[in-house]
Amino acid sequence: MRILEILSGPSYDSVIAYKDAGMLLYELNKSFNYTTNYCGCNSSEYEAEWNPQFLKSVGINKISESLEFKQQVLDIKEYIKDHIISYDAVIFFNYGNTIYKLAKLCKQVNPKVVVYVKLDMGKGGYAHFSPNRDFFFLRSYFEAFKSRYIDFFTVETEEYYNTLKDTPIFKGRLHYLPNGVSTLGIDDVTVNVEQKENIVITVGRLGIYEKNTELFLDSILEIPDNLRNQWKFYLVGPQTEEFSKYIAKFIEDNPMLESNIVQLGNITDRNELSDLLKKSKIICMPSRTESTCIATLEGMYFGCVPIISRYSSFVRDTTNNETIGKVVDDYTSSGFAKAMVEYMEDEVLIKAEVEKAISYSRDTFDYKTIGAELNRLLMLYKKG
Repeated sequence: MRILEILSGPSYDSVIAYKDAGMLLYELNKSFNYTTNYCGCNSSEYEAEWNPQFLKSVGINKISESLEFKQQVLDIKEYIKDHIISYDAVIFFNYGNTIYKLAKLCKQVNPKVVVYVKLDMGKGGYAHFSPNRDFFFLRSYFEAFKSRYIDFFTVETEEYYNTLKDTPIFKGRLHYLPNGVSTLGIDDVTVNVEQKENIVITVGRLGIYEKNTELFLDSILEIPDNLRNQWKFYLVGPQTEEFSKYIAKFIEDNPMLESNIVQLGNITDRNELSDLLKKSKIICMPSRTESTCIATLEGMYFGCVPIISRYSSFVRDTTNNETIGKVVDDYTSSGFAKAMVEYMEDEVLIKAEVEKAISYSRDTFDYKTIGAELNRLLMLYKKG
């Protein structure tokens, strides 16, 4: 099969492509011999640098130089008119009138093309489609009509899937397909559990509201001194200017923590980051809100026990219905400290949890598993 993926926004970007957007295509090519093409629009931040391994499997096209959404849509429409006839399937992301109109255009030019929409759904999208919304059935039937040119959707959170699968808009068209962990560019994915060190790691853009990194620092203070002194606490990611000032003041006020808190900054080398995760025993993510939180999944993939907030409904998917790690509901430093201490004090427990995290994440969130399910769905609708 020949499959095309089209994204608007600043999407001609290797950082985006090496997540779910591009990894779905990469896996379809590697495991199922699809001809794949990734089409993005101009990225305003920097010139994309592409992994040669990725380029061997996925064609890359910049289909709009514009930063304006309206112009991007016009450019996308022209690209569809010129190229969609050559493809068996097309992938769009998200939902709404623009996506529905692009799906219609694809079918008008190539009636046989399979149109797949990956909903990439967070709390806002779920609220939009929720059966609890006012005038739900009227809205849902109307949206079902507008989206009639879409063959099928997938959603990344099992709770959302179970709630929405029988609603008028999605009935018979919605499937569960989680986001996964990309190992593209990582030379060695093996983990030696015996070589893990006493490290708690947090990863993300440090200091932004969503990540709630200040709570991570406060929770370190709550850990008993004799135990805390045996551990290191790694902070990985770019920092906001405000957070840089905050953590400097935090360490000034708590000088006994200076040797325990390690600020590593932004790490773009995927081997370097995976090596850090392989050494760490715990990943702590006290986020206020996330969608999937790939950082947590990557941590588990490389053997970190997750200690996380209930930042989204995907938390249950992440932790295998809360049978791995701890979900801290109260958003308090004492709550996160208590969860960390439980594992930090018990070497037998943490080793068992590390092994569970590796096994579950690699069975569930590996792109070989996810790609196989997407291939099944594409073939199902192609035959239909």
